[in-house]
Amino acid sequence: MAAASAATAPTVAVSAPTAAPAPIRLLVNYAAVGPSQSGLWAAYEGGYLREQGLDGELTNVPNTARAVQAMMQGDVDISMMEPATAIQISLSGADTVLLFGSVNRLLYSVMSQPAITDPQMMRGRVLGITRIGSATHSAARVALQDWGLAPDRDVALRQLGENTAVYAALDAGQIDAGMMTSPFNIRARREGFYELADLSRQGPDYVSLAVGGLRSWVGANDEALRRFARAYAQAIYRLKTDRPWALGVWRKYMQTDDEQLLDDSYDVYRDNFPLPPYVSEAGLARLLEDLVADDPRLVGRPATDWVDGRFVRELETSGFMRQLTGQ
Repeated sequence: MAAASAATAPTVAVSAPTAAPAPIRLLVNYAAVGPSQSGLWAAYEGGYLREQGLDGELTNVPNTARAVQAMMQGDVDISMMEPATAIQISLSGADTVLLFGSVNRLLYSVMSQPAITDPQMMRGRVLGITRIGSATHSAARVALQDWGLAPDRDVALRQLGENTAVYAALDAGQIDAGMMTSPFNIRARREGFYELADLSRQGPDYVSLAVGGLRSWVGANDEALRRFARAYAQAIYRLKTDRPWALGVWRKYMQTDDEQLLDDSYDVYRDNFPLPPYVSEAGLARLLEDLVADDPRLVGRPATDWVDGRFVRELETSGFMRQLTGQ
């Protein structure tokens, strides 16, 4: 009898291990050196961009107008933006959109010469800001409105370019008062200058800084922004919950070892970093009310024309925020 032939073993296809998705290149800009920018610093320094599959590069192009120009040239993808400037630029053709909140209040003080101790004493005097359309300009308008004073009619606004220049001008006696955020308002208090107003305590909900980009780039890069949204939320959460680490990041980028200044700044900013990092539509609507006075093209325009909150909403609907915060 012929021997039975051996059964043929079935062929099994062996799949190669699935490769991790390739990192997406992302050029991220911080537009000033101060605590308000630290969500971007923390996303980079904490390794969260890399963890979320981004090949992130952090750069520093000062001020919103220059950052938008860099975006148009392809040198920056997303950046911290002063919303007033971003909105005004959008009316001239560069279609900007705000994606993630950084500060939804005006964390500014009006610091004056020691002899000026009442807001009404500013009538006929000079108030320093960085630039027309900047967050310092917005803060100045809010303060003057509260005092019943009008910019340019009752109080002259002097543009000085950068926050450091506002502080230097006050210190040199070249202006009567200046709009200052941390760390400059803290230094000014120490030097004996008078705080006419602290808008972080007394001011309204008002978007002063947000992460944004060009709408054309945003529309073509959904996945990069989903990954960035996760990294940015992780960074903000750690900033709010890990004080020693946060102060270490600030020391590096602010280049200071002034522990009291760092501690005082942290106490202000910790509670004002929004999480989830929404851009406040109510705060942007208040800003638009002020801008309408100078630009009738903004009449009737809602905040939603400049805010795209879908990436932050996805953080909540996907359960990412619950997993991150445990709440």
